[in-house]
Amino acid sequence: MFNFDRFFQELKEGVVEIAKQEATAFAKEATDDGKEFLEAVKSNLQTWTQQLAKGELSQKDFEFLVKGQKDVAAMKALTQAGLAAIRIDRIRVAMIDLIITAAGKLV
Repeated sequence: MFNFDRFFQELKEGVVEIAKQEATAFAKEATDDGKEFLEAVKSNLQTWTQQLAKGELSQKDFEFLVKGQKDVAAMKALTQAGLAAIRIDRIRVAMIDLIITAAGKLV
């Protein structure tokens, strides 16, 4: 049976790793922004991952929906810290990929 809370905790842990890899000097800001993004999309993720786990949503449709959430990741702390826009975008993409990869294990 699918456990969303465990799935969501894995995502939070993944955000910390992304922050360490992609924004070493700004790891705290990247972690804060990543967790804020996850909280902002939590409700949608819960619905979509449950649908994916039940076979009501295809992996391709799930990916489309998650990629549509990219703009929700405002990355305010990183922007205020002066991190280059291209690096911020790489972090956004890495977070989206993290969600898609983690959800891929459900099917």
